[in-house]
This record gives sequence, structure tokens and C-alpha cells, in this order.
Amino acid sequence: MSRKICFFSPGAYSYLSNKNTGTAGGAELHQVLLAKELAKKGFDISFVVDDYGQENMEVQNGIKIFKSPINRYTKVTDFPLRVYHFWRVLGRVGADIYYQRAATAETGIIAFFCAMKKKKFVYGMSSDIEVDGTFDERAKFYERILYNFGVKRAKRVIVQSEYQHDLLEKKYGLDSTIIKNPCLANEYLEKKKLDPPVVLWVGTIKPEWKQPDLFLELARSIPDAKFRMVGGSGSNRRFYDGIKREAGKIPNLEFTGFVPYPEINNYFNSASILVNTSNVEGFSNTFLQAWAGYTPVVSLNVDPDEIICKHKLGFHSGTFEQMIIDVKTLLKDKGLREEMGMNGRQYVKKEHDLGKIVEKYTEIFGKI
Repeated sequence: MSRKICFFSPGAYSYLSNKNTGTAGGAELHQVLLAKELAKKGFDISFVVDDYGQENMEVQNGIKIFKSPINRYTKVTDFPLRVYHFWRVLGRVGADIYYQRAATAETGIIAFFCAMKKKKFVYGMSSDIEVDGTFDERAKFYERILYNFGVKRAKRVIVQSEYQHDLLEKKYGLDSTIIKNPCLANEYLEKKKLDPPVVLWVGTIKPEWKQPDLFLELARSIPDAKFRMVGGSGSNRRFYDGIKREAGKIPNLEFTGFVPYPEINNYFNSASILVNTSNVEGFSNTFLQAWAGYTPVVSLNVDPDEIICKHKLGFHSGTFEQMIIDVKTLLKDKGLREEMGMNGRQYVKKEHDLGKIVEKYTEIFGKI
């Protein structure tokens, strides 16, 4: 009998259904790529996602999708209802293993559910904030308590980098398994139009962590270059609308908004440079998508395990002023863009091959 694995990923419905929900990021993409490959290997796969008006349970490409009204109950006073509905859905799923990626209050609920029902809980880190203390500082008190409870009781914790591995051991005294994010490198093109060069930004447009307003400032700072911004609204529609409104005032910036996953490759394939303005990430899937498409990355703050610098995959700027210089350098030097782009492609194929990554998860889920 095949093992039943349930992925809890509230925003994954967009990737699973190819419908525009406006909320889908790297953690969701990671889980959907992994789940589809595990399904091919005979695992019985299900997802618990947020409520986007879909049926209580539906099947997409052999994957069962259950909904639970997570974002309907965001107030502290509503939290008992959120737990009640979520617990019931977990029971309906009836999986052997429950997997979650990204810190939420549900981390603790899933861990407790698995302990009570004699199931297995596997937790995957999606961002450095989950181990560097930032989540604890910014989360609501019950989110902080439940997250820490859940991580400590996970049967296995999977991290993205040596940095996360070391911090997790230091903070919790827990061992973890490093498994890098997967990437479908063959979906990206080698040859693309580079004249005029296009500077791309892709991410969820929200004020926390991503700092999309800095990309607008970057476009203003280099008025003779072409910039393109892609991203959905997340949970803060007012902020998104403000960024969209300001972007409309910048003549050399194209604001695209949310793009469904089947179409996103077109934007990476037509980009010359990917810019990341986040102040913290885990291992951004947009890095992998850019490198798979032979595109160098200019990152303001994030360089997981210093791979950008070590492998010459772009620039880790460190300051906004240096980011302007780094982007200008790549815009002027086609040869350097192509060299760093090729380095990125080779790195992704060697370190982030989907097949190799799935084998590691298959071993964990098969033996846990």
C-alpha cells in the first residue's frame, strides 16, 4: 500500500489548479513540484490549502485538494474556530505523513494532531526568519508558541542551507537534513533577446521582507534601462495597490502583477538580470528560475551560504547604492551577463536537479 502524504500549503491552490488566486510564492512552488514527482513514484498525495471559493475537496492531476478557511479567521478571537476547522480537515485527509513548509501557528497544530493520531510530521524551513529569531519577534504570541512547539516535535526537520542547519542546532539543539530546493531547468531557454536588456523583479508584493519599493527606486535611478515587475498581492491589497500606482508613474517600468506559474517562465526567459530586494529569504526559488534561464542575479541582502559570490552567479550588493552600480555594470557588459548566466545554469543543473532532490525526499518519506 502506498504511503499517504499530506502537504499543508495554504497558498498552493494557484499552482495546483492554474487559477489566479494572487497568492503563490516559492514555498508553495517547492511543495507542488515535489508533490507531483512523488505522485509519479506511487505516493498518495493530498494538499490542504486555503479557501478560494473552490469545493471542499477536489482532485487535480491525481492530487486530492482539501480546503480549510485559514485566512477567514485571522483575529485572535477567531483562532479557536480556525483550529476547529483545520483539525477536522486534517482528520478527513487521513494521511500517514504531514508535511509543512513555512512557519505558522498551524505548525504546532499539525505536530499535536500527529502526536495524538500516531502520524508523522515533517517540517521544512522556507526562510531564515524561522531560525534567526525574527519570526519570534514579529509573530503573534500564540503563533510563536505553536510554531516553536511544532518544530521541536517534528519527526524530521529539513533545511535549505548550512546557515539554517547551524542556527537550528544552536537555537533548538535540533539536528536537521539539508535538501536544496528543486528546479525544472529544462523549462528555460538558452537563447533569448538581450537587446535592450530587461531588469526583472519577481515576488509577492508585500512590505515585510520583500521591499518591492526599492525596485521602483532602482528603476528611477537608471531611467535609460527597461524594468519589469511581476508579483501578486499576498494578504496586503492596500500595499500592493500603492506599489502598482507608483509603478505606473515610472515610464521605464512595466508592472505586470500576478502571473500564473505556467506563464512565469516567459518572463525569466526574456530577462537579462534578476534583482532581489528582500532583506531576508531562505533560498529564493526566483534565484533558481533566473539561473536556469541563464540570467545573473543582483541581490541586495540575500546570498545563501555565499553561493552568488563563490560561484560568480551575479552580485551580492549589500547596499542600495552598490546595487545601482552592479545593475549598471551588467547592463553595460553583455559578456559578463552571459558568463554569469552560464555559471548559474551549470550551478542549478548540478545542485538543484529535480530528480536528485526528489530521491532524497523519497528516502525520507519512505523510511520515516
